[in-house]
Amino acid sequence: MPDDSPQTSQSAPSDQLNDNSVIKFNDNEYRFGDLSDPAKQLLRALQNSEQQIVNTRNQLGLMDVGRRALAAQLRVAIENPDQLQQDQQSSQDSPS
Repeated sequence: MPDDSPQTSQSAPSDQLNDNSVIKFNDNEYRFGDLSDPAKQLLRALQNSEQQIVNTRNQLGLMDVGRRALAAQLRVAIENPDQLQQDQQSSQDSPS
């Protein structure tokens, strides 16, 4: 399935697109300033959507790290409960 996502020739966020920004879409290049107002709005909405997807993937990555840490603690709690208690006590005793 071909990727129809537009690409800009600059690395600026969508709110910093200017009339000279070049948009590549479907193997064609378009000058942002030449686009109709509805096309500009759609482009900004699409880029906003893509940024939200990136942010969500980053959040999922952080959640996965947390889940793995919890799973590691659970493994210790099941296999060596005394070690888990020692780890918890030493973390409470250490200054923050």
